[in-house]
Amino acid sequence: MIQHFVGLCTLVATISTMGCVSAYPEPTQPLTFSPVIELPQALEETSGLFCTDNGLYTLNDSGNEANVFALSYSGQIQRTLSLNLTNNDWEAITGDDDFLYVADVGNNKGKRQRVRVYRVARNNKNDIKTYTLTYTGNNPQSNMAYAHDYDSEAMLAHNGELLMFSKSWRTGVGKVYKIRDDENQALSPFAEITGLPGVITGVDFDSTRALYVVVGYKSDPFGNFSTFIAQLDSAFKPINIWPLEQYKQVEGVCVDAAGDYWFSEEATEGRKASLTRARLQ
Repeated sequence: MIQHFVGLCTLVATISTMGCVSAYPEPTQPLTFSPVIELPQALEETSGLFCTDNGLYTLNDSGNEANVFALSYSGQIQRTLSLNLTNNDWEAITGDDDFLYVADVGNNKGKRQRVRVYRVARNNKNDIKTYTLTYTGNNPQSNMAYAHDYDSEAMLAHNGELLMFSKSWRTGVGKVYKIRDDENQALSPFAEITGLPGVITGVDFDSTRALYVVVGYKSDPFGNFSTFIAQLDSAFKPINIWPLEQYKQVEGVCVDAAGDYWFSEEATEGRKASLTRARLQ
């Protein structure tokens, strides 16, 4: 959830970081978009997306109930999973054949010492394992809201690994973390991402093309967004970036079995929550 920036120092730091962003390179392939699907009011704060053969999973972010929603590809809620958890700031969802992974990792203000990822068995919603995470080098007392690098909204399960991508407000350099199957762990990045025109808010893996797909944006205190979708190679280097000019707060992305990209947008002033399919030509 985006809130207004507070404090002159935060504003100056944020605008300074935005000013370093370069223009989009010309994509090597065109991307076409399906008509926008408006999501139900229950998903106004949709944040995170996971594609399956039968539909999608999504969730709402901070302050909402601890629910995971199963959607059709037409954007209709098919089922609601109420979990015996607390939604402090849920920001991402991913999964594999056996589990869903819910990321309670939102930390825009930088004051969380610990964040959590929940592993939920797909055949038993009450079978939950908690991974409690800290960031190496994080000092919540010294972090300024929207001007630090210890935040995340993007996670994916791929090839037996669970990866989390940072929302690096201060430096604009994305960090990639690997989450182990340990209940308590300190995270240190094993890779970095440069060259994107904003922070990362969603990620998935495109198995058809062996590429990572991310969405994100840069924003200002006045509610303006510059949103994008991008492909990254296996070394996390951007190879294609497409602007999403009609969109604002895009929060999730996933890739379906046909290799199409789906992304979700949280409701903002003048725009309802939405779901859109993007197809490479």
